Amino acid sequence: MPRKSFLRPKRTLVSQWLQISVIASLVGILLLILESGSGFGVISSTSMLNSKAQPKFINSLPSPEKIDATKGGNFTVEMRETEQWLGLYSGPGADGEYGTSDDEILNTTIWGYGLEGQNVTYPGPTFIAQKDVPIEVDWENELPQDGHLLPVDTEMHQYDEHDEHHGLVQKALEQGLVPTVVHLHGGHTETTSDGIPDAWFTQNYSLTGPDWVKKTYTYDNDQEAATLWYHDHTHRLTSLSVYAGLTGYYLLRDDNENNLINNNVLPSGDYEREILIQDKQFTTDGQLFYPEDTNTNPPGVPNRTGAYGDVILVNGIAWPKLEVEPRKYRLRLLNGSDSRFYKLDLQDSYEKLYLVGTEHGLLENPVALDYLVLAPAERADVIVDFTNDAGKEFILRNYGPGADPGTTGQIMKFTVNQPLSDVPNATVDTDQSDGLTTQLRPDKITLPEQTGPTRQLALFQIREANNNELFLLGTLKDGSLTYHDPVTETPLVGTTEVWEIYNPTQYAHSVHLHLVAFQVLNRQKFSGNLVTEAEPMEGETKQFLRNVTLLDNPKDPEPYEKGKKDTVIVNPNEVVRIIATFDRPGEYVWHCHILTHEDHDMMRPIQVVTSPEDQVPDELLAGGLVGEHSDGDSLHARSSSLAPDVTADSMTLGTQTDFLGNTNTILEPFQQPIFGASTNLINTSFSNTGMTEGSPFM
Repeated sequence: MPRKSFLRPKRTLVSQWLQISVIASLVGILLLILESGSGFGVISSTSMLNSKAQPKFINSLPSPEKIDATKGGNFTVEMRETEQWLGLYSGPGADGEYGTSDDEILNTTIWGYGLEGQNVTYPGPTFIAQKDVPIEVDWENELPQDGHLLPVDTEMHQYDEHDEHHGLVQKALEQGLVPTVVHLHGGHTETTSDGIPDAWFTQNYSLTGPDWVKKTYTYDNDQEAATLWYHDHTHRLTSLSVYAGLTGYYLLRDDNENNLINNNVLPSGDYEREILIQDKQFTTDGQLFYPEDTNTNPPGVPNRTGAYGDVILVNGIAWPKLEVEPRKYRLRLLNGSDSRFYKLDLQDSYEKLYLVGTEHGLLENPVALDYLVLAPAERADVIVDFTNDAGKEFILRNYGPGADPGTTGQIMKFTVNQPLSDVPNATVDTDQSDGLTTQLRPDKITLPEQTGPTRQLALFQIREANNNELFLLGTLKDGSLTYHDPVTETPLVGTTEVWEIYNPTQYAHSVHLHLVAFQVLNRQKFSGNLVTEAEPMEGETKQFLRNVTLLDNPKDPEPYEKGKKDTVIVNPNEVVRIIATFDRPGEYVWHCHILTHEDHDMMRPIQVVTSPEDQVPDELLAGGLVGEHSDGDSLHARSSSLAPDVTADSMTLGTQTDFLGNTNTILEPFQQPIFGASTNLINTSFSNTGMTEGSPFM
């Protein structure tokens, strides 16, 4: 029998919503009356695990199994359901102490990846691949045929006879099938192997999505060494399936990195560790609980604004410890959380994080960081130097928005208590007195020459009649657009474009582009007018950002953003400019990597075309070419002559019109940025800011 899912009414006009809301409220009351004997997982009857009572730093950090793909080959990786211990307890046992043999542990049902015939795990095994050595992977869906492990918000999956995409996932779920598709995040991958959202398939390929093409995926590995990762990317199920455990690392090596390892410049082997950080919630029996939306009837619908857990997991263990030698370690950090932003440090002003690489490769030289910000899907390649720290302990701390110092404000502990082995300590420079001179790459990171248009894109936030938030992407010209609206981003293959991404919403968003490695040019504040309009024929609403005024001067990227990337933070009331070369034809996507937003249509297609005739005409783009740049200088604000809706005049007031037509004045800035040089939050504790999960600063 299929697992539970929650059907919600399709978005429509306000009058229809009022009728539906009355009916839904009555249904919700009935469910609350019946729930005590029904087994229905509504929030009022769910008993949650007390995260504050869980012990910390008593279990060792797991190391994922490795798949050696450096010599190429074909690999079959299965997705299955299993039980796994995630470091959770129901109690300490008779002796009253955790970490002893009589601990009362809680096993958790998870979905995981594993090589054919081997155990599946969360996270899945780490691929180790080599540049220019392609591999093939068959991703096999062996999940139970009784629906999704977690409750599904089915409003977005309802059948629409006019849209071949709409409702197909729901039809599969109603048959007990589970659509899956794997995306190699950061991979320079052919379109048919990219794992775009509608290329999903179910168990035994009995149903496939409209964009499904083939069973065997090819990864060319034709990019420089990078910290990549793979995860489920199914249309409107990504958040749930990743939360269930479908994620893993994919580390790509190249000759330059191998030379650094072989010459003992970079730590390797036991001294190079994956650090996958995720936050989750659990019930008292140790089962995964996806955060629910509190504004719905019936209750139990997955949250749309953001999913925030109160238990921190690293590589699948709650608050682990890593016992280390007094030497340098290389940490491949990954924020795999659904929605949470992390601001990390080692809780010691003298212990720095030395950044040696961003998402798409090594930097020119190490960069010393007092803290590191990671939005969902961002990665960082860092060195931590414990050489002179024998006998000390360090907690990797998070003081990002909403972090509870007793739970989500702590990630893991490093204990420097192991004897120094005979393996020589890595020589990568961590001595700031000489300027951190280690050369990490043979070439400089330079900006490519722009040869294509400048696209002006925007993020939107619409308040629906039921008080839910709907997040969308779009353009300054066309306003908000859904995923299946006609494509507007049509780069010509081989061209380099600048994208300006405007964020007038209340929230910081984590924006990811498939296919490309981009560079962040700058950030700049703006003000403007948000206009929300109803479309009576469609029963939907659209939002437009008008009268944009650029404010102050553009600001350079943060130190941890100056390499090659595929994901970038876009703060409220901020435009971020990136530059990227689109060098493979085919269909790809760009989207917010807050997975609850992505699943609810904060995603748009990219069609890389081979002929100018297939592009959206330049005159339909809200922008033109950017001025010349050289020597890595950031591009500066463009004049209003290049964009009718954008001016660089003095500050103005903005207004925001909500779904019901109420107009609210928005002072500049709409909200302070979550992080960055323009905010006073950098050098202060977030515990003093009043910021909470789901606040306008998330």
